[in-house]
Amino acid sequence: MIQQGKRERAALILAHITGWAIFIVFPIVNEADLWQAVSRHPTLFLATNLFLISYFYLNLNLFVPCFLSKKKIIVFFAVTFACIVLYFIIPWIFHSYFFSGQPFRPDMPFQGRHPEFLPDEHLPHSRMRPDEMMKRLGIYTRTTQFLLVFIVSTGIKVITQWYEEKHRLKELESSKVEAELSFLKSQIHPHFLFNSLNSIYYLALSKDDKAPEAILSLSDFLRFVTTESDNNYIDLEKEIKMLEEYLNLQNLRVSEKFDLKFDLKGEFTSLKIMPLTFIPFVENAFKYGISAHIDCFIHLTIEAVNRTLMFTIANSIIQGQKDIIRSSGIGLENIKKRLELAYPGRYELEIKNNEHTYSVYLKIRLE
Repeated sequence: MIQQGKRERAALILAHITGWAIFIVFPIVNEADLWQAVSRHPTLFLATNLFLISYFYLNLNLFVPCFLSKKKIIVFFAVTFACIVLYFIIPWIFHSYFFSGQPFRPDMPFQGRHPEFLPDEHLPHSRMRPDEMMKRLGIYTRTTQFLLVFIVSTGIKVITQWYEEKHRLKELESSKVEAELSFLKSQIHPHFLFNSLNSIYYLALSKDDKAPEAILSLSDFLRFVTTESDNNYIDLEKEIKMLEEYLNLQNLRVSEKFDLKFDLKGEFTSLKIMPLTFIPFVENAFKYGISAHIDCFIHLTIEAVNRTLMFTIANSIIQGQKDIIRSSGIGLENIKKRLELAYPGRYELEIKNNEHTYSVYLKIRLE
């Protein structure tokens, strides 16, 4: 990890060096007059480019984050304008300080202290004055160079900050979703336990010999739930196995008049799903759809086709339970919220409640 960070940093430094080399060398190669001027006054050429390099990193790391990003637009452009002015008067600063001994005026006679910096007509070697070199470079070229540095440095910082902010918001949203899912799953565990204990209580009350077996099944089921439900997604095969354990647990307390069908269609290998997706619907069916005195049924189907999962469950409605189903709540409302968080725009949930049958159809496009 550390070595990778060092390699990335070295690559970034190399990219910066390469970029500046191209920026500095390219104009010289393409303009013969500039090359001649640079060869005569390399110090001035170096100073102007050092100024541009310094401005690039100041704008990138100071001006944009401190002024532009904080909506101090006037201050930002005031600083930028000051840098432009400074950049354009560098030749004259050099001329005044190094060559003439007094402030430079374009119309004044040359009074240089060093003969090698006399105007061209006085030099045996035909040396060019620094300000003349910059004139050869031209206002247009200098303006283009500064604007290029300004646009690139500002653009890099603005885009980087936009990407970092987008990434931060995405992480914030992800952590929020994970927190909500964790909260919802934490509600599921006591809910399952409450309903399962009710089933075991029913068996114990009737002195049914299946009660010990039910307690053992509950133990296995809860162990599976507590270990797997902490994950955001689990293998679909594990979710189906968990469902089978739950059906076995609930099937211990039903009468012979109860008809349970569970069909699996398709290939489930490599598919993953949010844990505890099916259980709330099955739990709801057992809670309101079975009776020890009349014929009743629960029919389930799970089918996978081209990474699309279809879950169907239908159960009979016991007389007097229809209004209760409409208002029944924690489990179904919980799973609806979890589906919206885990599969936004990728699931369909259809619930039908007629006179004799309550059915749920769930379709999820898995990634």
